[in-house]
Amino acid sequence: MIAEFYDDVEKFYDHAFSFLIKREAENSLIFSLLNALKLNINLYGDLPPLLILVKSDENIEFVSIQTPPFNLVLSYTDNLQTIEILITNLIQRNIELPGVLGPKNMVRKFLDLWCTSKNINSKLNNNERIFKLTRVSKDTLGKRKVIRSTKKYHSLIIRWAKDFIKEAFPESSEVQMENIEKRLEPEIEQGNFFLLLENEEVVSMARKAGKTPNGNLVNYVYTPPALRRRGYATECVAFLSKHILEERNQFCFLFTDLSNPISNSIYQKIGYRTVIDVDQYEFVSK
Repeated sequence: MIAEFYDDVEKFYDHAFSFLIKREAENSLIFSLLNALKLNINLYGDLPPLLILVKSDENIEFVSIQTPPFNLVLSYTDNLQTIEILITNLIQRNIELPGVLGPKNMVRKFLDLWCTSKNINSKLNNNERIFKLTRVSKDTLGKRKVIRSTKKYHSLIIRWAKDFIKEAFPESSEVQMENIEKRLEPEIEQGNFFLLLENEEVVSMARKAGKTPNGNLVNYVYTPPALRRRGYATECVAFLSKHILEERNQFCFLFTDLSNPISNSIYQKIGYRTVIDVDQYEFVSK
């Protein structure tokens, strides 16, 4: 097996597509990142992305991507030997990483090899689960008004987005927060944030996020603490999920924090079903 590094996002996407699409749900984050980079190569920062394929003969066995300063993302694969090839090539190129995110068994193997080679430790940031939806439960579709974001709601959405990151990713919030306003401003103006209203007051939000070939990710689901346990998030996500399916998508995808049983219960009530568990670790000095 060999590892190939790419500089051209379009070329990388074309070559990786046939492998990634076999497990679209498991690879939804990579699809989302690549589609975003195709539109704006500097969306996540000025440093070029790391784009890697591991191949056996002419067959792609594994895909990995990093958008500095964020963590390395691992695709799904049945061939865990690809991790050894990946790490050997990363070390040969003197590439340093802040952390790693991917399917649980793959991340575990990556940590064992990487941390030993680098003489460092790792710290768990998040246990997450990928969910997939193909049909929204009618019981979760309420009658409250939902509107799409405009410049009028810019300040509110940015404030709530920062609160969401602090709550969902406390260990890595500094990196997550970097350039957040710059990254989200176009999304707000394009109407990608959906806002649930109660008596004309915004009470919850959810974002139509990255595109996959046959679906869309949903993220930035947030309701302020004082307004929780009233069904707002359920109704907002249900509306957005239905909207995504009505745009001729086959799926909706989202990542949930396994330490939050309430949100996991909410999404399953709407119609989301488990795909795979993923872990996110950061690397720390001994």
